[in-house]
Amino acid sequence: MIRQFLAASFLVLSAGNASADLVEGRDYIALGPLPTESSERVEVVEFFFYGCNSCYRLFPVMQAWVERRAPIIDFKRIPALRRTVWIPLSHLFFTLQSLDALPRLHGRVYQAIHEQGLRLTSKNAQIDWAVEHGIERAQFEATLGSDETLIATQVARDATIAYGIRFTPSIVVDGRFLTTGEMIGTASRLFPVLDQLIEMALARRPNSTNE
Repeated sequence: MIRQFLAASFLVLSAGNASADLVEGRDYIALGPLPTESSERVEVVEFFFYGCNSCYRLFPVMQAWVERRAPIIDFKRIPALRRTVWIPLSHLFFTLQSLDALPRLHGRVYQAIHEQGLRLTSKNAQIDWAVEHGIERAQFEATLGSDETLIATQVARDATIAYGIRFTPSIVVDGRFLTTGEMIGTASRLFPVLDQLIEMALARRPNSTNE
């Protein structure tokens, strides 16, 4: 019920006034640009932390926005690694991803932490939680401690540094623009800002008719 209430409240805010022209330094930061994995569609990357309350509140409405923009974006999440204490929850994310359990359980991790008060920062707590949610114990434990999980976590750490991530949530559009919850301030502006950044990114593509 709490999650549904938060989602509904966020949706009401998101339906607010359309944003005016964006201002660099206030609404977004221009990047390199940095390389992306997407060529035809616009890559949108959310840097998040499971323990971040704003990320938790954003999750359900971000899902709805991603579905709406799916024809033109490639969306992915990267756990931000600004502190070493964030590593265990990053391990959890990449373990669920490796086991193809992320679509089913990503939101439930948020619920466990923010609604049920679970920390999920120890290996045993994560294993017990995963088993409760239908994952075979030995498979989860092996994946949690695998080289694949450790390498993915280091890649996430490198990306956090490369993009200059200082706050969560932070969202990077097409490797060109970075905006954050700290910069936007209110939920009513987030998705209009992202929509405009997507248009700006498309306009800067080499094959754009605007260039």
